[in-house]
Amino acid sequence: MSMIEVKHSLFSNTSIQGLLHFYDIGMVSGCEFLTRGLNDTYVAYTAEEKYIFRVYRKSWRELSDILFEIDALNYLSEAGYPVSVPVKRMDGSWLTEIHAPEGIRYGVLFTFSKGDRPDITKENCLLIGQALGKLHKVSANFTSMHKRRFEIDLKHLADDPLELIMPKLNHYFGNSKDSFLNGLIQTVKEEVTAKKLDYGFCHGDFHNFNMHLNEQKIEAFDFDCCSSGYRSYDLAVFWWNLKNNYPSLEATCWDEFLNGYLGQNSLNEDNLNALSKFVALRRFWFLGILLKNDDVWGTNWINGKNLGTFITQLEQDAEKF
Repeated sequence: MSMIEVKHSLFSNTSIQGLLHFYDIGMVSGCEFLTRGLNDTYVAYTAEEKYIFRVYRKSWRELSDILFEIDALNYLSEAGYPVSVPVKRMDGSWLTEIHAPEGIRYGVLFTFSKGDRPDITKENCLLIGQALGKLHKVSANFTSMHKRRFEIDLKHLADDPLELIMPKLNHYFGNSKDSFLNGLIQTVKEEVTAKKLDYGFCHGDFHNFNMHLNEQKIEAFDFDCCSSGYRSYDLAVFWWNLKNNYPSLEATCWDEFLNGYLGQNSLNEDNLNALSKFVALRRFWFLGILLKNDDVWGTNWINGKNLGTFITQLEQDAEKF
């Protein structure tokens, strides 16, 4: 009988609820699986509060990665920045070790951000821009003793994704896209390395799907992609989100977002001029993530049509360089 290898197991609600007895949060009355992505997320209920329990996927984040994220969240919270924060276990530790079929996985309990996902409006984009500007400002001196295995640099945003993307493009288009892709990446790299760009702590995935709005206040969550990196990238992620999901609102809402950010944190002209390049780099990073994690998204979406759209979007980006 051949051995069966498990890549990504999914735990029952009952099993997760049992783990919550290690936390001093009172009686847990219910637990529901919320979403599966790069990690598995559950929502837990007590008589007074809701909580988020995240189970990190094995090999996606190592122990030091998770502890870096926890340090960042605690730093931001102590600085008065509104974030979903980790909750300690009764034994004083942050992580719950789970013996899964695929190996050791780690669970972390987080406070639940009150409110709802903000709609994309001019008013809300101003608030979101202000929230990112504050985040960059208050995290300027953040450090952690725990190692993050990646930084949000050109290796992470361009080189690593390109290794996964090029074979797929060559499969569907031969080498007809090589010249354009290599030329674009070379242009972006030269522009980024030649400019004086702000580098520091970044959320890494800052858009309206990773925050809640409550009483006109933004609270951010899901810092799973955070690290040190180019601050312009953090802004460009929101621009990318507007382009992909709210194209009819892009022009006015991007201006409001940028105004909100600049009202809280300054950016020099080099950073502002680099934003369009980082939108393109976000496309590379995102496609690379989809290709790398086929146990989450499968492979049915990998086809000439979707890869052709990726190229078209990059061509549109390049027109604004």
